[in-house]
Amino acid sequence: MSRRILDVSNLVELIEKGTITVTKVENKIKACSDITETDDVTPEKFIESIQFLNEAKLFTNGIDFYYEFTGRNGVHIECAMKNPYLDEYFYVECEIKDGFSIEDIDKKFKETIFDRMDRKIAV
Repeated sequence: MSRRILDVSNLVELIEKGTITVTKVENKIKACSDITETDDVTPEKFIESIQFLNEAKLFTNGIDFYYEFTGRNGVHIECAMKNPYLDEYFYVECEIKDGFSIEDIDKKFKETIFDRMDRKIAV
């Protein structure tokens, strides 16, 4: 079952800290009902792109990221642009580094700004 990554900055942080490693990225574009194009994207290009997306705060929510765990140390991520006329998806395979668990990754993907706050807003 896929779950939504609540903030792209959580994914960027896990990658930059070395908690997960991007191993493979595939881009699929479906322009019409019978035309589908598939391309491989380098992990470096994908990481660079999501870092730029994360910095562009106005457009951060323009792309949805979903994840599911594959085995003991794998994470499959799907992301897509919100466009009713063109289906464009990125399928990303990641590996969880030794010393980290599925629970650690799951908790980070679900983290919101409220989880990062030191004090309570209301009592």
